Amino acid sequence: MVALAVTLALSGNKAAAQPGGGGGMGGPMGDPKQMAQMQVDALRDSLAVTNADEWNVISPRLLKVVQIKSEILTSDMMRMMAPMMARMGGGMRGGANPFGGQPDPSADALQKALDGNAPGAAVKPALAKFRESRKQKQAELAKAQDALKELLSLRQEATLVMAGYLE
Repeated sequence: MVALAVTLALSGNKAAAQPGGGGGMGGPMGDPKQMAQMQVDALRDSLAVTNADEWNVISPRLLKVVQIKSEILTSDMMRMMAPMMARMGGGMRGGANPFGGQPDPSADALQKALDGNAPGAAVKPALAKFRESRKQKQAELAKAQDALKELLSLRQEATLVMAGYLE
């Protein structure tokens, strides 16, 4: 996960250094939607989809899986890295995600409770909301994966399992 974070950060910095890169993570490699689309496009050859009509049916469902999986991964990664970044003077906390996507309000609330040394009575509901938010995101991913699997051959499904997009 840390390797992915470093790769994404470096690719974003390269994009920012390009003319028209826009600074920060706003270049083409920093836009989460563009990055997800590039991943989906790269998977087309691996899935051996040569028929445009077939690809037009598969690609939106694959894109949804890639986007949700990426949101979960980067959110988890950012929470893992938050203590290290705080020690280094960085401002990344809770659900904040410098790679794009929406911060998780439940993660922010839980982090605020922890940072404020809140009593257990205040931490408990924040923790419950955070866990529920994670369960909902995992359920959304499972639903998207199931919808994608309906369209795939066994070989395509196995390819995406090996690539980490399906369970």
